[in-house]
Amino acid sequence: MVSVLVRALILVAAGAVAGLVGNAVRPDRVALLGFTTPTTCEGAEAGVREVSVTEGQALCGTPGLVFADARSAESYARGHVAGAVHLPCDAKGRGAVDAIAQLDEGTTVLVYGDSTEAARAVADSLARRSRRPVLLLQGGFPAWDSGGGACASGACEACGTGDGGHAHDTGTAP
Repeated sequence: MVSVLVRALILVAAGAVAGLVGNAVRPDRVALLGFTTPTTCEGAEAGVREVSVTEGQALCGTPGLVFADARSAESYARGHVAGAVHLPCDAKGRGAVDAIAQLDEGTTVLVYGDSTEAARAVADSLARRSRRPVLLLQGGFPAWDSGGGACASGACEACGTGDGGHAHDTGTAP
C-alpha cells in the first residue's frame, strides 16, 4: 500500500516538474511569478459596433441602454436623443465625472455625434475602458433626427450652460 502511494506522489511530482519545464521553454509561456492585466492596443476597436438608425430606434426602451451624446454643449442644447447623457470629447472636471457616472447605470452604451466619425474616438475610448458593449450610431444625430427618432432640447445640466437644463421633449423618451 505504501509503495503505491509513494509511486503516485513520484508521478505527480514528475508531472509537475515536466509541466514547469515545458512552460518555461515556450515563447508564449504563462507568467508564474506575477500577473499582468491584459491591455487593449491603442486604436483597437474593442467592443464598438456600428448600428443603423433603424437598429438604434429598435433598441429604445431596452433596459440598461444609455445614449451618450459626444457633441458640443451648444449642439446638445439645440437637440439631442431624448434621455441622452451629454459626454463631449472635451468634458472636464465635475461634468465628466457626472456624465461617466450616468453611463455606469447602463449595460450598453450607444454613442452618437455630429457624424459617425465625429463620435468614433469617444466610442473607442469607452470600449477600451469598459467591459460593456459600445454601439456607434451610423450618421450621428443628423441621421437620428431625420429618421424620426425621439428628440429633446435643452442645455446639459452638468455643463452649467444655457437655460439650467430644462429639457423640452419633442418625442418619446427611449
